[in-house]
Amino acid sequence: MPQPPTVIPDLSNAEQIWDLLAERVNALVAAWDSSDAAPDLAPFAPAGPPPVRRLGLIELIKVDMDYRQRQGLAGWSVEEYVARYPELSEGGVPCDLVYEEFHLRKQGGEPVAPADFVARFPNQAESLRRLLGLDATDKTTSLFKPVVVSAPLSVGDQVDDFDLLTELGSGAFATVFLARQRSLQRLVALKASANAGTEPQTLAQLEHPHIVRVYDQRIDAERDLRLLYMQYVAGGTLQDVVKQVRLAPPHERSGRTALAAVDAALDRAGQGMPAASAARQSLAAASWPETVCRLGIQLASALNYAHRRGVLHRDLKPANVLMTAEGAPRLADFNISFCSKVEGATPAAYFGGSLAYMSPEQLEACSPNHDRKPEDLDGRSDIYSLGIVLWELLCGERPLSDEPLQTGWSDTLEAMINRRRLGLGLADTARLGSALLPGMRELLLDCLQADPNRRPASAAEVESRLRLCLHPDAQRLLAPRSRSWQQWALRWPTASIVLIPLLVNAAGAAFNTVYNLAEVVPPGAEGPFWKVQIIINGIAFPIGIAVLVVLAGPLRRALFTKSGDLNQPARLRTLGMGHLVAVVGIVEWIVAGMLYPALMHWAGAPLGAHHYLHFFISLALCGMIAATYPFFGVTALAVREFYPRLLPTDPPGEPDAAGLARLSRRTWGYLILAASLPMLAVVVLVLIGSQRGRLALGILGAGSLLGFGLIFYLARAIQVDLATLSWIVQPKSDGEAETGSFLTSSNRKPSSNPFCG
Repeated sequence: MPQPPTVIPDLSNAEQIWDLLAERVNALVAAWDSSDAAPDLAPFAPAGPPPVRRLGLIELIKVDMDYRQRQGLAGWSVEEYVARYPELSEGGVPCDLVYEEFHLRKQGGEPVAPADFVARFPNQAESLRRLLGLDATDKTTSLFKPVVVSAPLSVGDQVDDFDLLTELGSGAFATVFLARQRSLQRLVALKASANAGTEPQTLAQLEHPHIVRVYDQRIDAERDLRLLYMQYVAGGTLQDVVKQVRLAPPHERSGRTALAAVDAALDRAGQGMPAASAARQSLAAASWPETVCRLGIQLASALNYAHRRGVLHRDLKPANVLMTAEGAPRLADFNISFCSKVEGATPAAYFGGSLAYMSPEQLEACSPNHDRKPEDLDGRSDIYSLGIVLWELLCGERPLSDEPLQTGWSDTLEAMINRRRLGLGLADTARLGSALLPGMRELLLDCLQADPNRRPASAAEVESRLRLCLHPDAQRLLAPRSRSWQQWALRWPTASIVLIPLLVNAAGAAFNTVYNLAEVVPPGAEGPFWKVQIIINGIAFPIGIAVLVVLAGPLRRALFTKSGDLNQPARLRTLGMGHLVAVVGIVEWIVAGMLYPALMHWAGAPLGAHHYLHFFISLALCGMIAATYPFFGVTALAVREFYPRLLPTDPPGEPDAAGLARLSRRTWGYLILAASLPMLAVVVLVLIGSQRGRLALGILGAGSLLGFGLIFYLARAIQVDLATLSWIVQPKSDGEAETGSFLTSSNRKPSSNPFCG
């Protein structure tokens, strides 16, 4: 019988160690399957170092226990294994071996009592009480549980309605074949597993473009097999893409890297190369960070869809993501998922997952040293796994590849939990490099927070933030502000809204005073003019400020209270704030244009009809200028600072889209008005005969012309921001209407549904 080669693993390379242990377990399984006699475990145990050898022995013994029971051979007790392999007793007999003997004997119908095992191993009493007190005493602690069926299938077999053409892959719970379904003459992926679990009922609820489509199931009673047949996805797995990434230097990675892995898988499966399509061309043209974002968006969309239906995946890893010929991912293998809507399903049933991709809380739920239970988990555990997958896809290696290996199952879990609780350091984040899209680094670090409350609250939030990474303008608007003036504006929104028109109108009032004294006020009427000036300005400015404070009230309350029911009205008010400021200003200037000559005449100034007209024209012209500039200043502040801050806590709707479109049209109207003001000043200049008036109006016209350049710049910036905001408020979904709002907040509390996160 061929024996596995001797390999001394590098203790610093956790992935190499796990691969070695899995190889040794699989070799032992093959030895059991090929012989009626029990194989000797010693040749399959790793040669060293001691921690690797001890952990390898423990996992091999679990397989040996299982096969002895299945084949009706006399089982060995833990003490007998320890006698044959004394190194197992170093540091205490592994409690998971004790538990494995307990659950196998109970599974075999023997009358076993937890107290007897606690008495046999008093040094492990506390851990054993926690382990043996679990309700699910038919589950194994094996880290590398092999697929064992009463009558194994192989390529060329016919089972039920299916001809097995080739093996696509095998995992801890099942083997997947490419099969031809005879009745419908179609190719399917046929997953053969033990007749247990709730995967078919779980997957039957899920119909999403990025979740593999399950057709139906058959039960082979003779072999005690469940045959789950599903859509055949020929482009390999995301693990194939990761392997391709590792072969390519960072500067050469792009969307073509993913397509190269897909095409290689298609070639292995005997599938022809797909014709050029828009999806493949778009992917080929994408940079590698863009490619990772696109794949992440699609996976997050699938997770969000599942979470909204009460389904947790709990085993998200590259090997469980299939790739289509177009380079699109499809989430598969919900074998250990939990669905709250399947009758009889419990979180503890078939609980497991792949350790390297588990969240700290999921590892705790697997560990006998912690009280956390599987039902304590929510969608944020899947988000942690998604963060590791995206990091590995981006860099070619996982972010926690330095996790220490211990000498037993329980100790290894504890070491991994402690390492993940420490979080990522500077050395870890440095491996991400600098060629990332804006917001990408922050999102990955948030997904990998040890505390679930500090992670994105839902997969929908991950999806939306990844979309922002692909849209720099949207990222710029929605990202927290860092400049001091932006922080000041957000802290004092009312003051910033009042300050802009106050400064512009003060400048307009100063110019208008100079012009009126030079051109409109008749000789000897300067005294009444100054009295009226003080009265009108002393009333108009406080009234204008008070009105603006009232108008800004909903915005201020919404920004500071974070109340969702206030946000949409406040957002719509914010979009119209520039127009309201302009209306308040022009109304006050026009009223002042009528009051100035009337009050001066009442105060005894000798004014004629032409003075009334002249006062009105000069104040109306200054009023239009003093209204136009604040419109653009306040609107630019509103769309760049205030409106984006009100989006995350209250999903936008059709009123937002209509409001943005209305503001876009209004901005063009004000721009036309601003462009016409210099021409209007020239017309007035021609009609005025005074040289002093010509000089003042000439300054006004020239100033308006120069100011138009600033207004034009602001108008273009506003239109860009409005177009971006219009894109943001549109529902975003990959073929599924219930993905939810595009915008979510990292500060939002988790949903009351524990499976949605």
